Amino acid sequence: MFLVGDEKLDNLPEWAIAVNYAPYSELFPHAAVVVHPGGVGTTAQALRAGVPMLVVPHSHDQPDNAARIVRLGLGRTVPRTQYQRNRVVKELQLLLSDPDYKTRASQIKLLIQTEDGVTTACDAIEAFLG
Repeated sequence: MFLVGDEKLDNLPEWAIAVNYAPYSELFPHAAVVVHPGGVGTTAQALRAGVPMLVVPHSHDQPDNAARIVRLGLGRTVPRTQYQRNRVVKELQLLLSDPDYKTRASQIKLLIQTEDGVTTACDAIEAFLG
């Protein structure tokens, strides 16, 4: 599935569909890999879904987010200036063939699901205030 906004994609293969919008929280849990520029929102949704990522950063916080994903073993990155079909195919094959990426992504998903952010924040505030 390709999320394309108002763009039109021609000559898609039969297995592919293009839509202007789909909620990531509904889409990502069914994906084998999420390919995205590395914004914090999309990164967070992929982490929450437990899906490995191929990050193609463009600017701002995206290169840093991509580096963190790679460092944590949750995905791979292709710099925008090096984006070529053969390179992307190779990176996707690595992500899909190495089960460690999915294992680590699933571990992060579990960590996120079991986190109690409100209680943790309240405990930290109370400890700080004494």
